[in-house]
Amino acid sequence: MMKLFRLLMVGVVTVAGGSTLWAQDAQTEKAIIANERAINEAVAKGNLAGFKQYVALDGWSIDPMMGRASIADFVKGFDAMTKDTKMTSWDITDDKVQWVDANTAVHTYKWTAKGTYQGQPIPSPLWASTVWTKKAGKWTAVFHQESTELAPPAKK
Repeated sequence: MMKLFRLLMVGVVTVAGGSTLWAQDAQTEKAIIANERAINEAVAKGNLAGFKQYVALDGWSIDPMMGRASIADFVKGFDAMTKDTKMTSWDITDDKVQWVDANTAVHTYKWTAKGTYQGQPIPSPLWASTVWTKKAGKWTAVFHQESTELAPPAKK
């Protein structure tokens, strides 16, 4: 009977601990999504300091316009790029955070916007993903990619 009681207690503690861990992950997911929005807001407003607050300068990105680029190169061209960008609205929807381990998560989402870059319409919508890692107690974006959403082929 004592063994059964111990097993039940271990089960209760495990479930309670698991729900605490899940709650922490849910809080972290909300923080990651908020950080992603802050990065987008910083780019939209030309706020380099705000951008650098959340992004690892030794990180990388891939997008249809720049191809593969280091964040350091992106930062070098930040002022010129944001000067040539006129964004009237943007949004992030369809968020999904996939956990790799306790210190790494991938945030995927659909990004839509209205505006221009160098007088040309900004491609929208885009599907994007950002790899976030916890460094020195802070969640930091280390890799970002964007893919243009294509129309499905016409039915024959």
